[in-house]
Amino acid sequence: MSEFQTNVNTLDLEALKALLPPMKQDGFVVRGADAKVERIKVPIPGPDECYVKVLIAGVCNTDLEIMKGYMGFEGVVGHEFVGLCESAPHSHQHLVGKRVVGEINLACNTCMLCERGGPRARNHCPKRTVLGILNKNGTYQERLTLPARNLHVVPDCVKTENAAFAEPLAAAFRVVEQNLVPAKTKIAIVGDGKLGLLIGEVLGRHAQRTGSPRPVLYGRHVSKMKLLSSESQCDTALSDTALPKNAYAYDVVVDATGSPAGLDLSRQLCRTEGTLVLKSTCAAGTDFNTAPFVVDELRVQGSRCGPFGPALELLKTLDLTPLIDSTFPLAKAPEAVKRAGERGCLKVQIRVSDG
Repeated sequence: MSEFQTNVNTLDLEALKALLPPMKQDGFVVRGADAKVERIKVPIPGPDECYVKVLIAGVCNTDLEIMKGYMGFEGVVGHEFVGLCESAPHSHQHLVGKRVVGEINLACNTCMLCERGGPRARNHCPKRTVLGILNKNGTYQERLTLPARNLHVVPDCVKTENAAFAEPLAAAFRVVEQNLVPAKTKIAIVGDGKLGLLIGEVLGRHAQRTGSPRPVLYGRHVSKMKLLSSESQCDTALSDTALPKNAYAYDVVVDATGSPAGLDLSRQLCRTEGTLVLKSTCAAGTDFNTAPFVVDELRVQGSRCGPFGPALELLKTLDLTPLIDSTFPLAKAPEAVKRAGERGCLKVQIRVSDG
C-alpha cells in the first residue's frame, strides 16, 4: 500500500473533502459578444502541470481586444497574474506554497522548433496554446493550470500587487532580447499607456547600460508620463508637439498605442531604413497605406512575449503599483473590464483570492 493510500485511509470524509479542490469555481467567460462571471469546471492539471490559485489578475488591452473578436477566442480571458502554487509534478515540488507568475505560451515540446529551444520556441511553437488567448482558459478564474516549466517564483521582497506586472514588464524586455536597440541607438516610444510606460522603464535603463542617448516617450498625458521613475532616465514629450521637429529623428521607434494614428506618428518619427517596433494588438480594421513604409524602407518588427527573469529582477527595486487605477473582486469582473476600457485608465486589477 502506498504512503498516499495510507494517509487517505486515516482521514475521515470531511477531511478528505478539504484536501480536494472544488469541482466548480467562478470564472469570467467570453462567448462572442457575451461576457459574464459564471460557474465553470475546475481545470484538471496534466502530468507536467501545476495547480495555481489565482491571487490577482491584471486586465490587459489584449483582453479588451479579445472581447471585440480578436483571435476568435471563447472561454476564460486573461493572461497577467500572480498566484499561489498548490500542487506540482514531483520534479517541481519546490514550487508548492510559493507565489508564482507564469509565461503565457504553452509550447508542445515535441516539434522541431521546440527541440531547438530559445525565445523562438517559447513564442512561436506552431502547436502552442496561449493562456487566455488561444485554446487555454486564462486568469479570470479562481484556479488555473500551467506547465511547471512556465512558472517563476516571485521574490519575497516583491509585493503581490507589484508581481502582477511581471508579464507585461517581460514583454517590454522582449525589445532588448530581440537585439533591436544596440549601443548608440536613438529610441522613441509612442504611447503613454501601461505598456508604453513599462517600455520606457526598460529601454531607459538599457540605454544607460549601452551608452545610448536617453529615450523619449511621446504621450498625450503629462500626468501619466510623470509616473516614470527617475531611475528610468527616459525623457518625455507631448505627442502633438513631436512633428515636424522630430520627423525622421530616431533609429528605433516603439509603437505602444494600439491605434492607427499612433502607428502613423511612429512611422513619421522613424528615420529612413530605421526600425519600427509594434508592441500593441488592435482588432479594429482600417485602410492601411504601405507606401510610406516601402518608400522609407522601414523595417517593421513585431514584438510579443519576453523573458521573465529580468522582469522579476527589476521588480525587486521598481514599484509599479502607482500605475494601478483600481481593483475589483472577481464577481465584478464586468465592471473591471468596463473601467479598463475607459479613456485614460491605466492598470485595472482583479483580486481573485486573498491567498
